[in-house]
Amino acid sequence: MNQLSNKQCEICKIFSNANRIDILVALRDNPKTVSEIVKQTNMPQSVVSQHLAILRNKNIVESEKKGAWIIYKLSYPEIMDAFDIMSGVTKKITGSRK
Repeated sequence: MNQLSNKQCEICKIFSNANRIDILVALRDNPKTVSEIVKQTNMPQSVVSQHLAILRNKNIVESEKKGAWIIYKLSYPEIMDAFDIMSGVTKKITGSRK
């Protein structure tokens, strides 16, 4: 395996968790606080915070402190293009319409 393939595998591992995908989808259209992500995803705050830390450490999301709040956003919004492609392929493979 070449170096790029190894890096692609590392990135895919980050996206192999449904909670992280749901968090990224929540951040798709605009930056949000942890509370907003919790509300949108119905995940416990501790789970959201844990996965945001992983995503931040891997440079998938960025955080910015604004007053008492920390705002999270996608570092690379084009990640969602890859998710859209994957969703389409998944629907075809599984025969799902949702």
